Amino acid sequence: MDYLLLLSTILLGAVCVFLFRLHDPRHVKLLNAFTGAYLLCLTVLHLLPELYQAGGAADGHANLRIGGLILAGFFVQVALDVISRGIEHGHAHPIHGPMPIGVVAGLCLHALIEAMALGNKATHFDPASRQLLLWSIVLHNFPVSIALLGMLLQTNMGRGRALGILALFGAMAPLGMSLSAHTVLATYSRELMAIVIGIFMHIATTILFESSDIHRFNLAKLAAIALGTGLGILSLQLH
Repeated sequence: MDYLLLLSTILLGAVCVFLFRLHDPRHVKLLNAFTGAYLLCLTVLHLLPELYQAGGAADGHANLRIGGLILAGFFVQVALDVISRGIEHGHAHPIHGPMPIGVVAGLCLHALIEAMALGNKATHFDPASRQLLLWSIVLHNFPVSIALLGMLLQTNMGRGRALGILALFGAMAPLGMSLSAHTVLATYSRELMAIVIGIFMHIATTILFESSDIHRFNLAKLAAIALGTGLGILSLQLH
């Protein structure tokens, strides 16, 4: 069921591009503002406190290691942005000529890494934390898939090939979850969660602190942020 949920958001993104043309940069920015607020809310209010609580408050050395991994995740995403041109947080730049392989490679690597924290359903975290992380990834990948498909179509690529590359991106999250569930990575769920939290913090803060074209937040973006925050708080209450 979790694998289908991860794949469904990619399918929904494709439908929204072809039927509703949501790959327009204005729409992508609003979707990303919404998901950025949601990610930041869940990370600060639940995932981050749960991460440190799982290791025990008195374990200073372990907590220092976890803090280092959070920073590592943050800077891993900085490096991935250079490769992917920041599609993860809505930078759907126009592309002239062939689609750069680095953009797709960076985006696929990002999706693979962030889903690795989903592999272990047991030990360190309660089921609610894992479920919230799953929904965070699903919600985050929705506007990313829209931005990616929009960029692919702008290169005059055929729909079939564009959808094939989108499907490759869509397969990365299920692959990451499967790798961490069936390999030795399953024993490092806490460390993987720390890296993913660092990635989320980079993405969310980049989205929320980016200025608009006139260097100030507009009302629509503020409304999207408020809705994302509200949904995040509601998700925590329901769990």
